[in-house]
This record gives sequence, structure tokens and C-alpha cells, in this order.
Amino acid sequence: MDKAVQIAEKCYYIYQKCPRFIQLIIKFIYWILATIYKIIRKIYRFFKNLFFGTKKSLIESPINEEKKYINITNTITDRNNIIKDDYYLPKKKLKKGKLNISWVIPLPIEGSGGHRNFYRIIRYLANDGHNVTLYVDPENYYLNNGVYTGKDVQKFIKEKFFDLNSSIIMGLDDIKECDILFATHYNGAYAVKANENKAKMCCYFIQDYEAYFNPMGDNFIRAYQTYKFGFYPITSGYWPLNFLKKDFGITEGYGFKFPINTDIYNFDGNFDSKKDNQIVFFAKPNMPRRCYNLGVASLKIVKEKHPEVDIVFYGANSNEYQNVPFEFINKGLLPTIEDLGNLYRESAIGVVFSTTNPSLVPYEMMSCGCAVVDLDFNDNIINYEDEKNITLAEPQPEKVAEAIIGLLENKKERISKAKNGMNLCKSYPTEEEMCKGIEEALLKEYSRRVKREK
Repeated sequence: MDKAVQIAEKCYYIYQKCPRFIQLIIKFIYWILATIYKIIRKIYRFFKNLFFGTKKSLIESPINEEKKYINITNTITDRNNIIKDDYYLPKKKLKKGKLNISWVIPLPIEGSGGHRNFYRIIRYLANDGHNVTLYVDPENYYLNNGVYTGKDVQKFIKEKFFDLNSSIIMGLDDIKECDILFATHYNGAYAVKANENKAKMCCYFIQDYEAYFNPMGDNFIRAYQTYKFGFYPITSGYWPLNFLKKDFGITEGYGFKFPINTDIYNFDGNFDSKKDNQIVFFAKPNMPRRCYNLGVASLKIVKEKHPEVDIVFYGANSNEYQNVPFEFINKGLLPTIEDLGNLYRESAIGVVFSTTNPSLVPYEMMSCGCAVVDLDFNDNIINYEDEKNITLAEPQPEKVAEAIIGLLENKKERISKAKNGMNLCKSYPTEEEMCKGIEEALLKEYSRRVKREK
């Protein structure tokens, strides 16, 4: 069974890498085979019922359907066939002020900025003398790029990101006692809630309003409810603290400014070296909150008025950019972050949409001297502190295009916005400063809670 699943997973991975027209051919063949199968199945059932009668299947009973539904929607489900080959490091003898800290994390995703964010903190805490253990949620276990065990996860993260210097365990069935237990995503928050009696303090590493990632329904409600669990929030930026206070009345927590790697994302201030007619667009067709279609519609208007403009799409596989109604430069997924820095440095304007919490992208663009255009939506100004640092546009194609064209045609205004954005980013921490601030906040809150319990 395991071998068959691995073969299926590899086939799926190859399919994802195929050109679009090959994928369509495969889908058509699959549809034909599925149709033939359904016809044969109906014929078989007809003759079976004709000669042997019908018998109500347990699978079709209302009671079993209810159990099936509960199993799907319950986060802490019983995942069978998990291969137990975990990655353990020897436990450190803890020095004064150091703790046993456990994290519930999702399966790793190559290139994920959100994953990189908590990996940074995990690595810092482990290297600073804390005992760190990671429990990997095996959701979508068989669609995971060949990552099946704790050792696989360790190898994948080390190759695609960096070494976390932490023990890594696949599965959530045996979470051990610890001082602090972290959730990093809403599914994992349910596992932390189920094991909160094993930790002196539970925390929630919040990078966005995850309920918004789902249509109104089961998963929206499940994500929404996790913010009521009472975990101490550590938030990426100040926007999550704002929604926690506004929607849930939560006033405690620690919000950190985004870390900017100024070794990569920097600019010497020579705006004459930039390509005045180059716009870089963070284009994510499969991430709805990045409003890809709004971006395309807006840039179409820009291109019609200024056909000399070069518009660069990047941020997704190059074959995902289909049916774009104007000429553009397709960079796809750039090989390295150094390539990203070079792209930003040569571009005059960066277009990146944040309908919830932003990623690091707009700040990295700013740090490289881009004048950035974002949406005037959902308290977005919180992310940029002041309108002098950013150009915010109403989320309509005409309004976004108007904002971009205004910067294209007014170089003085564009450079002013770019300089203000660069100055804003200078107040942001380095990666080490960010991690140190989080560690200090954790230890302070942990100490306060332990004293209160005494």
C-alpha cells in the first residue's frame, strides 16, 4: 500500500510540472476513463440487484455519513499508516532561563515565506539553548512531495531553508509535556488545545486572519474559533493584533516588526540606475487574497496608456500565468532571494496586494527603492504606518491603474514615496533582533504566568 501511494504521489508531482496543454490532455483521458468506469459500474449494479437483490450498505447509512463528516472536519483525526522514523536530538541540559518549547507545525512547503518566518524563530531558540521539539501535522500526508517521516521533514527543511537544530516528530498523537506549546496554523491550534494540560503556557504564532482563507462554512468557523482558545498571541506585524482586539477583545500579545535581510534587500539611493518604465507585480494566481485578477485588470489599463512599460510577473510557476491580455515579462519563481533583490533594485514600482496581513514582499521592495502600490482595504494603513510611505488605491482596476500611472508620470513623487519607504524599513529589525525580541516576550510572559500560579 505504501509503495502504491508513493508512486501515486510521484505521478501527481510530475503532473504538476507538466505544461498546461499536457495537463489538459491528461485530464481529458482521465475523464474518458472515469466515464467508462461509471458506465460499467452502473451495469454491474443493475445486474447484481436484478439477480441478488439490494442490501443497504453501512457506508450509505445516515449514521455512518455523520461519522464520516465528523472525521473529515475534526482536526485531530486518526491518520493511519504514518511511518514512524523521527529525528531526535539529544536533550540539552537546560541552563537558567531556558525552556522546553514545543511547536505544532504543518508539513513544509518549498519557498513558503510564512514557514520561513517561524523556522527562523525555531532555529534561534534552539541555538540559544532551549530544547525545541517540532510535531508535524500530517494533514495531506500523501500529497507532500515525498516527506513521510520526521527525518524526511528535517532533511527537506535543511535543504530548502536551513537546519533547525530541533527534534522533529511526524504526527500529533504523542505530544510530550513542555513549558511552552506553540500553534502555528489553525489546524494545529486544535492539537494544542487538546494538549494544553501538558504545557505551562500555550502560544499562537499568528501571521494572518486564517478564517479569511476559506469561504463561509465549516473551515471558516473552525479557524475563527481558534482565536477564542486563550493562547498567548505572538503576531507577525501589528495588523493581527488589531483584528484580535477589534473582533475578539484580546488586548494581550506581542507583535513584532517584519525582519528585513538588508544584505539582500538594499539600495544605494541612485534612482537613475533604475528602469523608470519597469513595474514588478507579485502575481499569485492560486492565492485568492493576493487578488491576481484585479492586478491583471489594472495593469492592462496601464499597458494600454503606456505601451512602453515593462511589466514583470513573478511569484508563481511560470506556466500559471495564462491568458494575460498584454505583453509581459514572465519571471515565474526566481531561483534565489539574491535574484529577487536584483529584480527589485532595477524596478521603479512594485505592485503587491495585501487584503489581510502583508507578507515581507512590500517591505523588501521598499528596502530596494521601489515605490510600492497596495490596496486601501481592511485597515491596510496599519501595515505602513503613514500614507507618505505607501500608495494605497481603492480595490477597483481603474483606481489601481490611476495610482500606478500617477507614479509612472511623476518621477519626483515616485522617488519621494520610495525614499520614505526605505526610511520606514530602516526601523525594521534584523532577523536576529526580531527573534531576540520574541524570546524576551515569551520569557517575560512565561515568568509572569508561573509566578501567578504560585
